[in-house]
Amino acid sequence: FWLTGGHDIPTHYCTYIHTPSTQFRSNMAAMAKLSAATLSADAENQLVQGERQPLLAPDQKREVPVKESLHEDWDSTNYDITKLTTWAAFGMVTGGAWDNVSLWRCFGCAILLSCSVAVVIVFIPQASLVAPEKMQKMGTFLNVFVGLLLGFFLSSSMNRWYRCVSAFLELLDAVRSMQMQMIALGVTQERANMLSRYGLLSAWLLHISLHMDANDGIPDETAEAHHSSANAKRLWQSLERKRPGLVLPSEKELLMKHDESYALLWTWVASLIGRMAQNGEIPPMASPTYGRILNIVQEAYGSIRDVRALHLIKAPFIYVHTLAILVHVNNILNAIAFGLVLGMALLEVVGKRDVYNRTRWANMCCSLFMQFCFSMVGPLLYLALLEVSVCVAQPFTYQDAKIPACKFLKGLEEDLKNAAAMGDDPPHWDKPCFKTK
Repeated sequence: FWLTGGHDIPTHYCTYIHTPSTQFRSNMAAMAKLSAATLSADAENQLVQGERQPLLAPDQKREVPVKESLHEDWDSTNYDITKLTTWAAFGMVTGGAWDNVSLWRCFGCAILLSCSVAVVIVFIPQASLVAPEKMQKMGTFLNVFVGLLLGFFLSSSMNRWYRCVSAFLELLDAVRSMQMQMIALGVTQERANMLSRYGLLSAWLLHISLHMDANDGIPDETAEAHHSSANAKRLWQSLERKRPGLVLPSEKELLMKHDESYALLWTWVASLIGRMAQNGEIPPMASPTYGRILNIVQEAYGSIRDVRALHLIKAPFIYVHTLAILVHVNNILNAIAFGLVLGMALLEVVGKRDVYNRTRWANMCCSLFMQFCFSMVGPLLYLALLEVSVCVAQPFTYQDAKIPACKFLKGLEEDLKNAAAMGDDPPHWDKPCFKTK
């Protein structure tokens, strides 16, 4: 009576108040569970509301800076291979090995060295005692040896490039396969869009992260923590510029705490798949279909690890450094040999005919031209092969051999949009639905 402030209350309410304490606690626990479930459902509904909009909005425009646009538009795999069998290949300079400044800088140094040796030969006495044939033999031996080593290095670099491309494409195929499984099981559009968005976000973050690592290099140990936080901010800023609207603010806040967020996104995918199995939206965990879906997640995670490993683990420094030294030493020795022959030719021109008193002017010009081809053009080709091998070995570092990841990502987004449209409107049958309504 005192609980009601002196007023009478109905009999059934009094009966409820005087129930045992255990029953009262059980009723309170049930009400708490119901409240928690309601709050969880509300939060999930709010998240689902964000997935109701299409993955690719028709009016969505990507604002990319002009400098980035020029770099992203270049595709090292987009060329007309039929022109390479004709002399038109000499005019295809952009994107080739011959537009690298470092290559022509080394060639210019070799020309300068040859001219210096020629000037010295002209002014030293007893120049007829110089025998350029011995230097030519040393250069010929190194040409064969360097050419063999460069062939092995170029072959391994191309295999590395193809493996890196295959691993990246496997990640994109996993996103497509996941969407196809969801369409076949008749999963709601909101769930399918969420899974596709997570896969697409993982691919974009991986691409941007690899590009940033290639530009920044390896940070020092003392500044590693500051470098990691700065890179995280740059990563998400670059994502907002290149592909805005792909991540929700709450998701971004959680992902920014981790360095390899592109790989951890597939943990969310696996967790969401498990929740869908418990909710009855897809076959249960003990079914083969559920195992197949998890295999797709594992394939995507494995492809990310392969790409990262191929990017971070380079050829041993001792091998690449020795090969580069051999190429440059071969270039220097051949430049000295050509300088000796050029000096002899200059002695003939200035009037010291006792050196080549039995040689005609035509033979001297022919010998000079042949020596230029052997001692200057040949080492230049080897230097170009070294440039090509180094570029191809790092597919995310050098622009001339960079993987066209942006083209692959745009193709993935287009495929996801088209597949979603085709799955939502079958021509002669109703959409499948695994979960009974």
